[in-house]
Amino acid sequence: MTLRLRSVVAAAAAALAIGLAVPPGAAVAADSAPAGTAPAAAAPAGLDAEALQAALDKLTAAGAPAALAEVRVGDRSWSGASGVRDVRTKQSARPGDRYRVASVTKSMVATVVMQLADEGRLKLDDPVSKHLPGVLPYKEPITLRQLLNHTSGIPDYLDDLYPTGSLEEHRKNRFRYFAPQTVIRNAVKKPLADPASPDLPYSNTNYALLGLVVEKVTGKSLGTELTRRVFRPAGMRDTSYPTVNPFLSGPHVHGYIKPESGPLFDATDYTPSVWGAAAAVVSTSADLNRFFRALSDGTLLSPAGLAEMRKQDGKYPYYTQGLMPGGDLCPAKPGELLWGNRGNGFGYRSMTFSSPDGRRQVSFGWTVSVPGVSGPPAVEKAWQEFLLAALGATCGRG
Repeated sequence: MTLRLRSVVAAAAAALAIGLAVPPGAAVAADSAPAGTAPAAAAPAGLDAEALQAALDKLTAAGAPAALAEVRVGDRSWSGASGVRDVRTKQSARPGDRYRVASVTKSMVATVVMQLADEGRLKLDDPVSKHLPGVLPYKEPITLRQLLNHTSGIPDYLDDLYPTGSLEEHRKNRFRYFAPQTVIRNAVKKPLADPASPDLPYSNTNYALLGLVVEKVTGKSLGTELTRRVFRPAGMRDTSYPTVNPFLSGPHVHGYIKPESGPLFDATDYTPSVWGAAAAVVSTSADLNRFFRALSDGTLLSPAGLAEMRKQDGKYPYYTQGLMPGGDLCPAKPGELLWGNRGNGFGYRSMTFSSPDGRRQVSFGWTVSVPGVSGPPAVEKAWQEFLLAALGATCGRG
């Protein structure tokens, strides 16, 4: 179940690359609106609400029970929802519903690490052993920067818990509590990946380690630091970092696993410690946009800290210090990229991208997953089409 660095970003990169040939604002209309679709929200001048809703409906028509999105340009935004919160009750999904954002969590944890670097309490090129002595058994010095950008070569602990990614393994582990120290200890029994490999593992163990570093440096829990340093300053009122409680609170959509055969499995409830610092955050599309705006406008990081967070390794350009870069559909300065992340969790998928200044933003989530990275082909195609439509709709506005 290891998520390889290249494969994690391949679909998003392909969508953005294909989008360079798509006219700005183009959208793919759904053949028909699925049952439970919420009415299209009013959009500010310049954002085509009907086209955006049609593109979002394509996701649920393709097989995702629900899809939620916010497209923002400056102070104006469009929010949309399609499908149902729960396939049993058929209650309509709403734009502000919460969902598990999975690995977008990494961007938030990385922000806390970057803040601590801004404050001089750690350095990105510190060896992990400086903050967590004796935790890693390897002779090679591994730095915090290598954890942040997934170039450490440390094995992913999920490989032990979900070796085949089967539904049976999910059922077995669903309500177990996993301490980060335990999953790290099990993962590092295996050797490091070859540092010269072009396919280093995208490893959740990296962020389990970073979570412990934050707690060691601050003397407080990661959840406390995320709330104090990220959620509150960014105005993320509907965002939380659960560690033990398996149930989602407030209005939310259910997440579903699509097995190779048989009906959808409702995977909404599970003990979130299995993801921890790597992927446990619960949020909304609007709050994801608030986070990336606050990251871009100086609310969360200094200009130097943000530049460091976005710094690309020439050999491994696919993931920086907690961020994924992507090409822009709209006219941009040479070398200018979109910045964001994507999440692939149990029953939930998420995607978020912002222009460098945070004025143009797209965040959305949908509620079906399959083992590994790629989802049902029709859903994969639909989310790429929505991403292109939504990004294109922001061109030349704001």
